[in-house]
Amino acid sequence: MERAYWYGVLLKPKVLLAMLALYVSCFLSSFWSLGGWSLDVVGFLAGLVAVALAVSGANALNCYIDRDIDALMVRTLGRPLVLGTIEPSGALWFGGVMLLAASVLSLSLGLFPFVLFLEGCVTYLVLYTGLLKRKSRLNVLATAPSVAAPAWFGWYMGGAPFYPLGLLVGCLVAVWGPLHLWSLSYAYSRDYSDVGVPMFPVTVSPGRGVLSIVVAAGLLVAASYALVPWTNTPVYTVGVSALNGLLVFVALRFCRSMSRRDGWLLFKVTAPYIVVVLLLFMVDLMLFG
Repeated sequence: MERAYWYGVLLKPKVLLAMLALYVSCFLSSFWSLGGWSLDVVGFLAGLVAVALAVSGANALNCYIDRDIDALMVRTLGRPLVLGTIEPSGALWFGGVMLLAASVLSLSLGLFPFVLFLEGCVTYLVLYTGLLKRKSRLNVLATAPSVAAPAWFGWYMGGAPFYPLGLLVGCLVAVWGPLHLWSLSYAYSRDYSDVGVPMFPVTVSPGRGVLSIVVAAGLLVAASYALVPWTNTPVYTVGVSALNGLLVFVALRFCRSMSRRDGWLLFKVTAPYIVVVLLLFMVDLMLFG
C-alpha cells in the first residue's frame, strides 16, 4: 500500500485532477451546446481514461527527467524520486507504460484525439521539459498547447463542432498557463535561480518580473470574456466578473508589495481559476441552453 501511495504522488494528483476537470467541463459544455439529451457514456469514460493516462504518464516522466533539480528545490523535496521511495527506472517504466496505453486508447477514439494526445505530450515532455525549461526564459510558453489539450480533447469528444468555440476554449486555457506558472516561479525564485532554470520572472529585475505577471493576469481577465457571445444568460458574465474581481485584487496587491508571499497567493488563486471559468460556462449551457 505504501508503494502504491508513492506512485500516486508521482502522478502529481493536483495537476491530474485539474486536467480531468478541464476535460469534464469541456465535454459537458460541448455536449449541452448541441441540446444535450443523449449522453455517450462510453465515449465520455473512454476519453476520461485516455486523458488520465496521458497526464499521469507525462507527470511521471517529468519527475524522472527533472529528478536532479527536484532534489535541490525546496518545493519538490517531497517527491518520490528525491526521497528514494521509487527508483528512477520504476518511474520511467511506469510513465512509459501509461503513455503507451493512452496512445492506444486515443487512437481508438479517432485520429483527432490521437493528434491531441501527441500534441500535449510532445509539447510538455519534449519541447518544454526536455528542450526549453533549462535554456529559455520564455520556456513556459511551450506549455500552452499541453495545458489546452485536455480541454480540446473534451470538447471534441462532446460532439460539438471544434471550430470556432472549441478552439477558443482551449486557447483560453493556454492563456491561463503562463500566469499560473510565472506566479509560482516568482514565489520560489530562489529555488529556480539556484538550479539554473531561467523562468522569466526570475531572470529579470523584480519590478519587471512583477509587471510581466500582472500583465499576464490582465490578458487572462480580458480573454475570459471571449466566451460571452456564446452564453445564453448573464450567469457566466456575472460569475466570471466576480472571479476576475478577486484575481485583479490579488494581482494589484502583489504589484504593490512585490513579495514572494503575495506571488504565492496569486498562484493559489489562479490554480482553480480556469476550472471555475469553464464550469460557469458549462452551467450556463446546461441550465439555459
